[in-house]
Amino acid sequence: LDDRSLLILGEADRGDVALAEIERLKPDVVLLDIAMPVMDGLELARHLSELELPPAVIFVTAYDEFALAAFEAKAIDYVLKPVRAD
Repeated sequence: LDDRSLLILGEADRGDVALAEIERLKPDVVLLDIAMPVMDGLELARHLSELELPPAVIFVTAYDEFALAAFEAKAIDYVLKPVRAD
């Protein structure tokens, strides 16, 4: 891989599963949604921020009202759906 490559290490549809996979795989960047069962994206981001080497967290969500909370949880960006290529 060169420095412009992207490698998807995994995906999860539940926050608790995502946390376990992130701790195991140690990705550089994590894309999160707000709405996830068991543990929502905000709670997951707070857990991630406490890791020794936390990944960069980018929220990709349809919920604009959680942007401030996302940045308080140390997200580096907040992208609203639908995401368009341009």
